Amino acid sequence: MSDGNTYSCVVVDDDAVARTVIEHFINDVPELSLSASFDAATSAINSPAVPAADILFLDVEMPRMSGLEMLETMKNAPLVVLVTSKSEYAVDAFGVDVVDYLLKPVTYARFLKSVNRCRSILESRIDPGEAADHVFVKSDGRLMKVHLDQIEWIEAQRDYVLIHTPQQDYFIHSTMKRLSDRLSPSDFIRVHRSFIVRMDKIEDIEDGSIVIGKKVIPVGASYKDDLLARLNML
Repeated sequence: MSDGNTYSCVVVDDDAVARTVIEHFINDVPELSLSASFDAATSAINSPAVPAADILFLDVEMPRMSGLEMLETMKNAPLVVLVTSKSEYAVDAFGVDVVDYLLKPVTYARFLKSVNRCRSILESRIDPGEAADHVFVKSDGRLMKVHLDQIEWIEAQRDYVLIHTPQQDYFIHSTMKRLSDRLSPSDFIRVHRSFIVRMDKIEDIEDGSIVIGKKVIPVGASYKDDLLARLNML
C-alpha cells in the first residue's frame, strides 16, 4: 500500500513488450513504485502483492484466464486500469470496477492521464470526518455532509459512483472498492460488483435480488454467501 509518498503498482500482461513499457512508465513517475510484475493472470491471482497494491495495470486478453475473468474472482482488488489492444473492451471495462482503460500501444501521455485519475481517488475525495455517523462527499465542487444512516445503496456508474439517499443522490469520482474500504462493514455490505447496500435498509430478499424501497438490487453469485452469513435469520 501507499507509504504516503508513493503508490505501489502491479503489472499483469502476457505481452512482454507492453509489460516492459508499463514498467518503464511506472519507474519514470516519482510517485509510483513497481511492486510486482506477472506474465499471466493465473500467476498473479494468488499473489499477495496484488491486493496489497494501490494500482493494478491489467491486460484483458491473456491465455487460460483473461483480465476480466481475474477481476471477477477478486473481492479486494486495488484500483484497476485495464490494458487492451481492442477498443471494444472499453465498454466491458466499465461493466467491472475499474478506473480507466489504456489502448495498446500505450503512450506516456495517456498513461499519465490514468495515473492522475487513480491519484485523485487515492488522495481521497471522501473524508470520514471526526464523527463516525457521517461522511463528507465532494459533489458539484462542494463538500456535502451525508449521514451514514441515510444512505440506502451505492451504485457504480462507469467511472463514477452514485450514493443514494431518500433526500438526494450524490455522484462522486471514486470506485466501489474505495468506498467499501471506507464504510463500516457492520453497517454496509457489497452484494454485487456494482452495488453496496446498507444492511438495515434491506426489506426483502428473493430470487437473487434485494429490495430497498422501490429499488430492486441484484445479488452477485460471489457475494451471496457473505450476505446470507450477515443476515439475522431465525
